[in-house]
Amino acid sequence: MKKSMSLTITILLIILLSACTHYYSSPIAPNENSMVINIKNNANFDFYGLKANLLNHSPTIVNADGSKIEKGDLLSFELLEEDFALNGKVEMKVEILGSNYNEKSKYSVPINNKLTLELDNNKEVFFEITGDSIEEAVFKRVK
Repeated sequence: MKKSMSLTITILLIILLSACTHYYSSPIAPNENSMVINIKNNANFDFYGLKANLLNHSPTIVNADGSKIEKGDLLSFELLEEDFALNGKVEMKVEILGSNYNEKSKYSVPINNKLTLELDNNKEVFFEITGDSIEEAVFKRVK
């Protein structure tokens, strides 16, 4: 009886702990009515979110608790067919959301390079942010 109880508790702990891990692959899968843009943080500086400017939309990703985006984190934007037609080419600009030293005021820094993106249903694209400072950040497509 004691062995089965400890086995049950161990399994429950494993399940609970696995629910607290970060996603390192796409947490959102595209479907026939959506497209997913994935951006991996490979930067050597701290930032707290991203804002993608695309057509008339500016989706933003931040951690719910306001914490910084960790190096290696994969951030995903889902574009829905109900918001706009997922066909044709559009220009995408990205802004990095930073924080000053006292972390009480946030600011936005646009990344200088713009990328052309081909919109399509059931499509997933991958980008990364690299650089040693927020002012020298590079945004590029990796797949």
